[in-house]
Amino acid sequence: MKLLDRIGRFFSTMVFQNVACLVALGMLRVLFGPLGWWPQQGIHQLIDPLTIYFIPLLFAYTGGRMMGGHRGGVVSAFVVLGMIAGNTSSYSMILPAMLVSPVMGYIIKKVDKWLEAWIPLGLELLCYTVAAGAISIAFALVAFYEITPLFVHMMSFIAAGAEQLVASGYLWPLAIIIEPAKVLFFNNVINHGILEPLGINQARELGKSIFFLLETNPGPGLGLLLAYYLHAKGMEKGNVRSSLIIHVLGGIHEVYFPYAILKPVTIIPLIIGGVAGDFVFAYLNAGLVATPSPGSIMVLMFMAPKGMHMAVLAGFLVSAFISFLGCYLVISKSSSKISNHTQSVREVVELQMAADGNTMMNKRINKIVFACDAGMGSSAMGAALLRKKLKESGLFIEVTNCSVDELSSDADIVISHTHLTERAKLSAPSARHFSITSFLDKQFYEDFISKIGSGFERNSEDTSRITESTVFTMDHILLQMSAKHKEEAIEQIGEALIRLSHTEPMFIQELHQREKMLSTYIGNGVAIPHGVNVDSKYIRKPGIVITQYPNGIDYGNGKTAYLLIAVVGHHQEKPELISRIAYMIESKQTVDQMIKATSKKEVYELVCKSFKAMDGKR
Repeated sequence: MKLLDRIGRFFSTMVFQNVACLVALGMLRVLFGPLGWWPQQGIHQLIDPLTIYFIPLLFAYTGGRMMGGHRGGVVSAFVVLGMIAGNTSSYSMILPAMLVSPVMGYIIKKVDKWLEAWIPLGLELLCYTVAAGAISIAFALVAFYEITPLFVHMMSFIAAGAEQLVASGYLWPLAIIIEPAKVLFFNNVINHGILEPLGINQARELGKSIFFLLETNPGPGLGLLLAYYLHAKGMEKGNVRSSLIIHVLGGIHEVYFPYAILKPVTIIPLIIGGVAGDFVFAYLNAGLVATPSPGSIMVLMFMAPKGMHMAVLAGFLVSAFISFLGCYLVISKSSSKISNHTQSVREVVELQMAADGNTMMNKRINKIVFACDAGMGSSAMGAALLRKKLKESGLFIEVTNCSVDELSSDADIVISHTHLTERAKLSAPSARHFSITSFLDKQFYEDFISKIGSGFERNSEDTSRITESTVFTMDHILLQMSAKHKEEAIEQIGEALIRLSHTEPMFIQELHQREKMLSTYIGNGVAIPHGVNVDSKYIRKPGIVITQYPNGIDYGNGKTAYLLIAVVGHHQEKPELISRIAYMIESKQTVDQMIKATSKKEVYELVCKSFKAMDGKR
């Protein structure tokens, strides 16, 4: 089960990273497709190249990159292109791309690791490039002749089964599986890992698909939250009201899962509501043109083709009404027990904070991480809310969010839902963990800040004591790199910044733009690529990335760079980071040692030693 869960989360993360492209495809169909508002045959012709070539290749690159870095992404895209060329059917190769790309990324990662011990000094670029090319050709040919026919048969079987379910009108019983699985936080696995690929293939044939509605329908969750709202009192009523808005309009369904878990019997009316809604969708032949991500009612209506809005709205309202009736009856019979349970959860959280609070008083807290299943929905909302509360309290601290399985070692505090806390502890055993029942529980944030507030830096303007672990770890070091020219090297260090969540992808363009304006080579074999605007909207958090090029990079005018050090941050953080780096590279001995280093640990210790020496002189 854990393996299937990890695979499903991998697929959902892959889709989330490219969901803008899927939404754009849906908008094309909504506006200009045969079922759209302004059918345009010429514009609609964009859809086939997008679904046949662009989207599968995009997914292939993303999946390969997630497993094997940039090289893994390139090789995966090449192999999937071989699959597309061998595809004589009408099926889109998006699902095969999702399955093949992580395998190819893993292969490249392992081959690169194996070659590392055998390549003679100076032949790295040649060997890595030739190996990647040979692997690309070999697997592309295998895909062309062998794998593609197998996938076509498999997809024909899956599509036939899906079509049979749709044609028979018995698609609605799937809610018996989908609704309880959602409550157990398998929503992303089901939607992006299973239903979405099926929907993409069906929409390519029919212009719309009912599969896009089965998991994303916010109706059952709305019914549950309405029932709780009518029974809630005081502060809890405000929490439920906020959850209602975020669930229905914001499309973040995770906010109602804790309420279902609080009273597991409510899963029964949730299932009945889901079944009723899916029955209406099937009866009225409803469908969407693309995945509604996030699952907001507004996005559902926008993705509905012309003439289909009433059918989609009917299924939504019926599922909400049925779910509401059942949940209201269940909650009415046990309101006192629910109140006691809510109080006991509050007491457990308060005891947890009291136990950890004294420890935190004596240790500076640099980073708080919210963790949820996919790292993009409820955790992002919780991080934003805590960030706002900290700012109001005059506290300076980094707050971020991620998937529960992608927690980094530099997290001081991890906040996750009670259902996910054990997994979070496995991913970040050295962090202190807090469980939360609802990411909208305002009282939790107030208690959290009051209990451990003295562990924070309170002067938000003073960033002179930024801790290295916040912005620089061994993951921020890339050794034995090679590039044909400085533009490629800048691309590589930019991708590292993106991978480590310091910047958005568009920041790479700013790096190139800055280099065209004026060379960032500063001497001693070091270049410091940076953007054109210290307050760039593409910077997410401060960070330092160091890439080592033993063979050097031609930086023009006879200058050769052996180290590229990217420094990002906003006006509050960047000057401090720049001053630390400037102090470090003034020492030619330190720079030479970093250029010759053969392990990340060596470079990391050199940087930390330099930073501590600078602190000692202050």
